Amino acid sequence: MAEPTTEERTSLTAYLREQATKRSIEELISRVQDAIDAVATAAKQVPVERLSELGPGEGEMWTPVDCLKHIVDWNRICAQQILYVALSGELPEDMMPPALPQTIDALIEFQQQAMDSLYAHVRDADPEAYLHVKWEHQFFGKLNWREWLIFLRVHCLDHAPQLKALSGISN
Repeated sequence: MAEPTTEERTSLTAYLREQATKRSIEELISRVQDAIDAVATAAKQVPVERLSELGPGEGEMWTPVDCLKHIVDWNRICAQQILYVALSGELPEDMMPPALPQTIDALIEFQQQAMDSLYAHVRDADPEAYLHVKWEHQFFGKLNWREWLIFLRVHCLDHAPQLKALSGISN
């Protein structure tokens, strides 16, 4: 996620808190999954010949595959943190991340498996439990697990257009 302005930070933080409070777990999951699907759709549209090319922007350092790997890896880490806190009230210890797959289809499948596990666990959790447990987001301060859950949506919706741009896909 590109560093937001102060106004964007304030607005997005308010959005995260409001959505996490007013929406049911099923509604949050549905909104997150819609954004996960948007990333998958954008990734599947990347022309094969562009997968490993740096994006067209000046100074661009990511290829479409790099961008998708970032999205998938970050979402997976965040999903693990959310499910641990939702069920136990504790952040997991530093875990060794599994190696990421190298193909678009495998990355999409890997991400969906992480999300499916997250969804199953938060459905089993008490939706009001452990909301006092918060951990730091680099832009939005301390968030609880429900706020982090809806943040997955923001993260995906931030990067889906970037993935399209890196691929040379116009909206």
